Amino acid sequence: MKKTADEKCPQFLLEADLLKNLKHPGIPTIYDVEEDNENYYIIEEYIQGQSLEAYVLYQDCISIDTAVCMALQICDVIKYLHGQQPEPVIYQDLKPEHIILCGKRIVLIDFGISSYITTGGNTFQNFGTEGFAPPEKYQGIPCDFRADIYSIGKILLYMAEKIPPQEFQYLKPFVEKAAAYSREERYPSIEALETDLNGLQRDIDQFSQHKQNEHLLSKITAEIAVAGSQRRVGTTHFAISLTCFLNQIHKNCMYQEYHDSDCIRLLAEETGSFTRKDGSVAYEKFRGMPYYGEGIAKKCQENGLYVQDYGIQVKELSEQKKRWIVVMGTRQWEMEQTKNLLAKISMCKNLVLVCNYGDRAQAKWIARTYHRRVYCFPLDADPFRMTGEKRRFFQKLLRQEGW
Repeated sequence: MKKTADEKCPQFLLEADLLKNLKHPGIPTIYDVEEDNENYYIIEEYIQGQSLEAYVLYQDCISIDTAVCMALQICDVIKYLHGQQPEPVIYQDLKPEHIILCGKRIVLIDFGISSYITTGGNTFQNFGTEGFAPPEKYQGIPCDFRADIYSIGKILLYMAEKIPPQEFQYLKPFVEKAAAYSREERYPSIEALETDLNGLQRDIDQFSQHKQNEHLLSKITAEIAVAGSQRRVGTTHFAISLTCFLNQIHKNCMYQEYHDSDCIRLLAEETGSFTRKDGSVAYEKFRGMPYYGEGIAKKCQENGLYVQDYGIQVKELSEQKKRWIVVMGTRQWEMEQTKNLLAKISMCKNLVLVCNYGDRAQAKWIARTYHRRVYCFPLDADPFRMTGEKRRFFQKLLRQEGW
């Protein structure tokens, strides 16, 4: 980061001085501050990820547990700032552009108008961002801790347009209290807001577990959806292999083709597979249901597993109830599309990432960058043949994911 040595430099150096004393995973690390005759320089940690603004733009739906998880991470950073001694820090400019999603980690950037609370806050140089800055910023009133609490409430309201209304109703009381116009009516501290959000998260987890148990007791079925980062990345190959493995270990699994590739019909023609009365195709340890057109999804077993091949239709990831596996291309010419996809989906829950062809170097880079476990599917010629290497791969995936 560089700025010219002009009238802005005192504020620039104040930001650098403030940041270099902060050590938190949600705050960029400052390595050094340098200057020459013309410029000041901040050498700081490069943050790889996307802004909350971009994330919300790409989502059709954000679940309440995802929103609460993000809010709790923001609270943790703000609590750290408010707890600084001897002089607490208020951030003062919390908005979607300043919140960076790095996989499951959230980082706050741009501390340009942050200040130590003993200075009375910044009431004249920069009013923050309209819609996220508290009313007192525009009234010339010195800010306190409740300014950041107001902004967190507004961040949750910003995400609310993508949260299903039947879910947001549980979060709404906490949002209204955090973003109250009068600061006397807001949460008195970030810890108080954090306590309420933690309580809501426990309620959500208990409700989800109850619904899951209720489902398992009434109908022993499960769906694993598979999608790919791009065409010809091996999504169908992976889905067929997984189906064969599950049937081999007696899990009664059916493959479902959810995109118009015609793969299963061609399989039946080339291998002489047996087509059942219910429309499914059987070949060795494989059973599959071809694609029969938009909106038609045949189920031919009451109990058991379904592996659903969505091709590149990753927008279906908003269906949070399913377990999702995303197969990613890791060759040099595939990585741009893989990175673009990860920027959109890395915060999704019930998501498993798989690098195709066993590229461990790229898998480690993705895991480190997006803070998620990544599996390496081995190079494989025949999706219907279960090699020892493939068997160990699937056993490890199912064991570690608790499936």
